[in-house]
Amino acid sequence: MKLLISIICCLLTAALPAAAEKQYNLDELIGLMKANDLLFKIIGIDQDISKEEYRIHRALPNPELEYSQGRAEIPGETVGPPLWAAELRWSFPNPVHRYFSLKAERNTLTASETEAEMRKRELVKGLKNHYFRLQFYKTLIGFQEEKLRILGEVNKITKAKVGIGEAKEIDYLRSSVEIQKTRTHLFRVRKTTAYEKTKISEFLNYSLPDDFSTADDFRFAPLPGIEGKIHELIAKSPFILLKANRVEREKANFRAERFSIIEAVEIFGEREKEVEGKVWRVGIGISLPVFNWKSADIRKAKLQKQKAQMEFEHAKKHFFADVQRTVSEIRILENEIETFKGAILEEGRKNLELSETLYKEGEIPLVVFLDAQNSFFEVQERYYEAIMEWNLLKANLEELLGEEL
Repeated sequence: MKLLISIICCLLTAALPAAAEKQYNLDELIGLMKANDLLFKIIGIDQDISKEEYRIHRALPNPELEYSQGRAEIPGETVGPPLWAAELRWSFPNPVHRYFSLKAERNTLTASETEAEMRKRELVKGLKNHYFRLQFYKTLIGFQEEKLRILGEVNKITKAKVGIGEAKEIDYLRSSVEIQKTRTHLFRVRKTTAYEKTKISEFLNYSLPDDFSTADDFRFAPLPGIEGKIHELIAKSPFILLKANRVEREKANFRAERFSIIEAVEIFGEREKEVEGKVWRVGIGISLPVFNWKSADIRKAKLQKQKAQMEFEHAKKHFFADVQRTVSEIRILENEIETFKGAILEEGRKNLELSETLYKEGEIPLVVFLDAQNSFFEVQERYYEAIMEWNLLKANLEELLGEEL
């Protein structure tokens, strides 16, 4: 009875379908990366640290409050009460210097937040790059396996033709060589596919199952016409905003340095009993350096402001060139993809099928069939490679501009 139950269990287990690979689309992978990637979490902590640093600078320092009281007597015999004195002093930082210093710190906080968003977008772009490459190489494996299947059938037919004298031995060897070349290419593509899967797992902190897969999605739609508003998009890009922020920060630092000559303001009040009577003193005091030792700091801050302005202008020029070049490359790829989507792929498939039929029927030599086959698979591979390159360039452009297109 136990043996019968074991046999039934084995049969049921064999009849069950194998568990399919868990497939993820791009949006799912990005969501998992934001939840699991340690670098994403580190960036969030860095943002919190920057906020706390700003709160430290913003906090009003404790004012220096000084109170002193004393009594004294004139030596010898005196008539009248003893001498005495009481003093109260309160000093606080120069409010103008503090205003510009805090303004510079606010710009620093804004810059850190912008840098954090740029780092996050860079991580997302990296994940996208590996996703699109994995998609392409998975598709390429399917093409190579189809090519191997066709070559295997042709190789058997050629061997039979050699046996009855309808083909030469060289044709059989040539088809065998094509099989080996295709297998070698297939091994190389599978190795690359494994690498891309590993990189995706690394981005997601190895939270995916070992047998995961990416959903095949080669949909393509040309990029919207952005050529007329490139300057507007560049002005809002995180990179340019970061450079502009630095200019404002250096301006605030320069103004703060100009007012740093007066470091603190002191309010004081004194009352004392002198020999001739009682005396009151109330006033405001500031300390001014006899030697202008702050002048070097002021000149340095001015030069840093000028440098930041020049770097900003230089960055805008080169950033515009990068964006314009990327858009141009995207448009070229779009034209290429549209060309492939037309009659080229369809006609290539028909030509391959016709060549295979004609070779089997002995109407054309083997070399003509192999040429038709290689041409078709090269064009088909280039079509999907162009879509992959288009997606990579689009991801790079979105990272540059800081928004989805």
